[in-house]
Amino acid sequence: MRTAVRLLLATVLGTAGLVGPPLTTAASARTDDWHGSRHAMPGKYAWLDDITPSDTYTIVVVRGMGRAAVVRHLGGVKRKLAAMTPTEAETYLFDHVTADYSWPRVVQVQRRGHAVVVYAPYGVLDDAALARLSRHGRAAEFFTDVELDTSVTVAKKGEVVRQFDAGFKPPKEGALRAERGLDWGAPDQNVWATAWAFDERISRTHISRTWFDQAHPTFIAKKGAL
Repeated sequence: MRTAVRLLLATVLGTAGLVGPPLTTAASARTDDWHGSRHAMPGKYAWLDDITPSDTYTIVVVRGMGRAAVVRHLGGVKRKLAAMTPTEAETYLFDHVTADYSWPRVVQVQRRGHAVVVYAPYGVLDDAALARLSRHGRAAEFFTDVELDTSVTVAKKGEVVRQFDAGFKPPKEGALRAERGLDWGAPDQNVWATAWAFDERISRTHISRTWFDQAHPTFIAKKGAL
């Protein structure tokens, strides 16, 4: 049953298109540095694959905006949930799929060093919302679904400046320096690792598995961006 729901939800998201608690303790912050690199490589994210952390999700790293403002631009809080791990957040979503296959807009928003990280299992963020998240800085987004559709999108100062399929060589026109040296379109490419490395280059924020797998503030967003 859950497999069928996954396929249906992913199909709905795919046809919609892309137009994008314990807090971290001081001890874990010392051993799990958030500082990213403009030269980040996919090897830093080798733990990712087509089903890890999920087969369908959106992740966004936002610079230049606080957590409260990010939540507001995502539509605001309809219902606050307990802090959850990403796996628990997805389980909650599946446990609340209705008979007509609608599901709650579950989203996690947590500060990570100088950035705010947004993770939405089975969530799609449109370009207009991503642009708003970047109005005071930048926002780097990655979307993937169970049908292996993947997309990276970058917005700066309120405008989407780059978007392409993470599994292919990006178009030369409009290329960003951060794209250089990554294995776009390679036969053995780990698309998910490449995309997260690219987002690290854009945001200068590293997302480790240790940090990501922790419990994060989780809520159901009102009808809006997601």
